[in-house]
Amino acid sequence: IYQQTPTFDDIAWIRRHWDGPLVLKGILTADDARRALKEGVDAIVVSNHGGNVLDGSLPTLRALPEIVDAVGGKMDVLMDGGVRRGTDALKAVALGAKAVLLGRAYVYALLAAGEPGEPGVRKMLNVFRQQISEGMQFLGAEKLGDLDPSLLDFPASWPER
Repeated sequence: IYQQTPTFDDIAWIRRHWDGPLVLKGILTADDARRALKEGVDAIVVSNHGGNVLDGSLPTLRALPEIVDAVGGKMDVLMDGGVRRGTDALKAVALGAKAVLLGRAYVYALLAAGEPGEPGVRKMLNVFRQQISEGMQFLGAEKLGDLDPSLLDFPASWPER
């Protein structure tokens, strides 16, 4: 049980004690993204924390486009959650994420085959690289900057971008 849940009010305290880059994780709405920008956060991570707290929470890939639009390129937007293969990373980048976090994939590989740099993590990273490379080839994209939402097809129930 959390004894104290962090709030936007805590950012001022953090800034008094830290003058380096500040990345805020756990953003799922455009309003929170705009608030983070207003509070001087350098980057945000669109994350539902892997759905660990509420398994019915909004999927990060679905929340991403509205959040990217809300910050209008004024801060980096990263995505965490739902990234199980390299093509999931490509989808996130196509929707405006600067990068994706691979926490669960990394942890599973680490648990299966040892310390960082050992076969499990190395293999997981190689699989992701291959899936990203093949996905880019199938999409006809030479570089990540060639990716955009027009390359994706989503259910009709998803909000328009």
